Amino acid sequence: MPPGNSTWTDPVELTLQSGLERTFREPYDALYFLEEEWPTRSGAAYERAKRWCRLAIETDEAADVARKAFIAAARQAGMLAGAGVGRGNSSAGGRMAVA
Repeated sequence: MPPGNSTWTDPVELTLQSGLERTFREPYDALYFLEEEWPTRSGAAYERAKRWCRLAIETDEAADVARKAFIAAARQAGMLAGAGVGRGNSSAGGRMAVA
């Protein structure tokens, strides 16, 4: 598989403000969402998530770190659905709400 085509073992699921659910399975989709649809486009975790997702598009080795950074950005922005959610260690850990 060429670089940038990696998918995450555990997808990240978001619940949008509209109530729709959205699942992210790869860094490319996460980066697009960060750059085009993210509600709060600032903060260290947000910038780190963009940087890691870009790197993961170039090399598969960064995919897991990009996933964790994506979840951390949602946590920093206060977008987690509930307490103890969004740890990034399991499929349930990737479930969060986008405010």
